[in-house]
Amino acid sequence: MMGWGRQMYYTGYRSPEVWAELGMIGDSLSFTTDEAVTKLALGYIKSQGIECAMDTAVRFTLLNAGENGEINAKQMLNRYTRLAALVEMNIIADGWYLPEGEKPVRSWVYAEGTPKLWKNQIGNDYNYSRTHFAAHLLNHAIRIYEYEDRNYHSWHVTKTKRLAMQKVDARNISKYESQPDTMYTTSKFTTYPVAGNERFLTQVLDDKTVLKAINKSLNRMVKSGKAIQVTAGRGRTFRWDAWGWLENYRQKYLVTMAKQRKLGDKINGWEFTKGKVSVVHGVEICEHEWRPIEEMTYYVIKVELPCVQNSHWGSKKVSLSSTSHRLPYLFMNKADASQTVNELNTQIFPSNGLAVRVNSTPVAPKYTLFSFTVKNMCVRGDAMIEEYLTPHEMFERIQFASSDIAEALNKKLKHSIKKTFGSFTKKEE
Repeated sequence: MMGWGRQMYYTGYRSPEVWAELGMIGDSLSFTTDEAVTKLALGYIKSQGIECAMDTAVRFTLLNAGENGEINAKQMLNRYTRLAALVEMNIIADGWYLPEGEKPVRSWVYAEGTPKLWKNQIGNDYNYSRTHFAAHLLNHAIRIYEYEDRNYHSWHVTKTKRLAMQKVDARNISKYESQPDTMYTTSKFTTYPVAGNERFLTQVLDDKTVLKAINKSLNRMVKSGKAIQVTAGRGRTFRWDAWGWLENYRQKYLVTMAKQRKLGDKINGWEFTKGKVSVVHGVEICEHEWRPIEEMTYYVIKVELPCVQNSHWGSKKVSLSSTSHRLPYLFMNKADASQTVNELNTQIFPSNGLAVRVNSTPVAPKYTLFSFTVKNMCVRGDAMIEEYLTPHEMFERIQFASSDIAEALNKKLKHSIKKTFGSFTKKEE
């Protein structure tokens, strides 16, 4: 709804979690006793974006009908949609109630006599963060009456009876008591929390009124893709829209629970782990993996080669520089790698024993040891790990064997290991 200079929003929209707390979805499902499936399905409904109460109640009702359930609006009459209709009719509001001897408490409430608590003369706020009516109205005298709202348009005139609320002076209540039957007063404005009074509230509206709210919701949901209309015409039927999503995560959960190994099993240098873990609406989904028991580390040697650079502009001065290169050697054992580095650094350069210096600095290659950790080396959890090489053997084979052998071994891994050493020919002779 638009107004001059401001945009107003229908504040009946809230997070589905709010409607769930108000009892507009159930805690269990009629078609399953599987706790994980229930958590996934109800979690999906609660995780949707803000929507009106009836949309959440209808979502749950369609879900509760089961995967093959195709139901019509009349079959959706239940305690959840009856409560949601009260929000649609503005009888339940985000407001206040006054416990005896205490300060006002914010809650979803209804008033004595079940009048409309908002979209009237005292409650008309269009801000999500504020209540539908102010707390200071509690215990004040309020007159409630019906009036005709005439909307004049160029093509027709509409008349709508509305229930309005207007604050009056509690000291002059008597002057309103002689008004026609369409107007009545109460000595004070009294509200009650919805929680604990759900059974009474489900009996406030007749079926025809609730059905009207359900059908409006279904029209919205079909148009936005939140529900699927199966048949048309009188008695049209509908079904839930997210069975594919639920089945997908149900299968992932079944795979998680059907693991043939125990967490921590160790075979051929591999350990069975949970792998990547994701929690979907309280349900743990694991992509089990075999990972190396010990951290996979390999060692390489880098050489820093000295070089001489002449200064610019014809100067006779020279400067000492260097270039760094990785030697094409791979070590899986640190002791062997360190011994090789020490041997290389103790060699005399040049071989004839001449002492070579540049600006009094000895010139000789410098060898340094570097270590690297192999990351993401893992095997799918359903693999026959007994038939695999150890992690170290597999890594060495990938590096030193020909490219086709390395490719075949990588196919057994969940993530390929880059080949940077050894033979790069397609086939070994």
